[in-house]
Amino acid sequence: MKRNATQRSSTDAEIHAPSFQAVLDSRKRKVPGLWIRNGRFYAQLRVDLGNGRTAPRRIALVAENLDQAKAALEKTRTEKRAGTLPKPGHRPKFDDFAAEYFASATFAQKKKSTQGIERQALHRWISHLGGIRLDKITAPMIHAYREQRLALGRMARTVNLDTVAVRNVLKLAVAAGHIERLPETKQLKQKPAQRRPLLTGEQFAALLAACRPDVTKNAALFAFYLRFLALTGSREKEALAVRWQDVDLSREIVTIGAEGIAKNHKTRDVDFSPELKSLLAEMFTARPPDSSWLFPSPQRGAKDIHAKSLRESLNAVRAAAGLPWFGFHDLRHLFASRCVMAALDYMTIAAWLGHSDGGILVGRVYGHLNDSHKKAAAQKLNFFTEEAK
Repeated sequence: MKRNATQRSSTDAEIHAPSFQAVLDSRKRKVPGLWIRNGRFYAQLRVDLGNGRTAPRRIALVAENLDQAKAALEKTRTEKRAGTLPKPGHRPKFDDFAAEYFASATFAQKKKSTQGIERQALHRWISHLGGIRLDKITAPMIHAYREQRLALGRMARTVNLDTVAVRNVLKLAVAAGHIERLPETKQLKQKPAQRRPLLTGEQFAALLAACRPDVTKNAALFAFYLRFLALTGSREKEALAVRWQDVDLSREIVTIGAEGIAKNHKTRDVDFSPELKSLLAEMFTARPPDSSWLFPSPQRGAKDIHAKSLRESLNAVRAAAGLPWFGFHDLRHLFASRCVMAALDYMTIAAWLGHSDGGILVGRVYGHLNDSHKKAAAQKLNFFTEEAK
């Protein structure tokens, strides 16, 4: 009986489909547990299916020759004994596992703002990798998507952040045993961020002078806020969440991050400088009696809540002061740089800023000094004059 074209093609495909072959050593002896198909080596192990039964399973090895294959086979056996082999069975698709990542404790521990950024990035990845099984995701697939993003005009830093997001999902997949390792990807080269100018004393005075009722209705509160940022090195959200109970007038310290809002979720103490002590005394005298916060919300009504944002005041005040580039974080730079110029040790400055690196970041990022200070410092150098005398 004649076969039709469909039958012939199906049967021929089965006949010519590559099959697993036992691997032989140089003496033509079979290497136990080692197989090859289409030039790729596989380890065959008996694995636990998780239901009380075991079954043979072939695992692809990264090897180009017999010696490498033997070494990879032994490594796989070691992973089996250690219980670190990927779990057998069906691998979830990227979009399904991304949903598991969103529901994970790893994701829940991140700040809400970070969660929002990651969600946006991963939803873009889902449109690219959604229906692909985790174990089928390769480095070229990730590279192709990054090239698409760059072609749309996205900055290398943005694309790198996208890559961090997808790697976070795949790291969880490794921990869950769905894949053995992460696809190899390299960070794209980023242009170094342009160094912002260091705010001068005159410019800071101009900002405070612009804190007028005709510029912003929260003029007094905003002036206090700017001074507090400059004298403590606090970040925008950290400062807003400081209560009066965090201010210890007897010990002369203010605790930052008591509400768990600090970047590293740790509290830190900033010691009073004479100016900070004077500022807090002014603020204490002017504090509303119905609020426990240093910066209560102007719209709090009957609720005792702190201000969520003072960005509207920022926009109005910096426009009035003629400083459109100014941002709240510039005051953190100002604090750190003034500390450096006052010859304070970097470990103390780092402790006030909430850094745990002993001052490395202070020197690299926050310690940029103004020109007048550097020129004055240079005049103090004296290498040879004393010897000539």
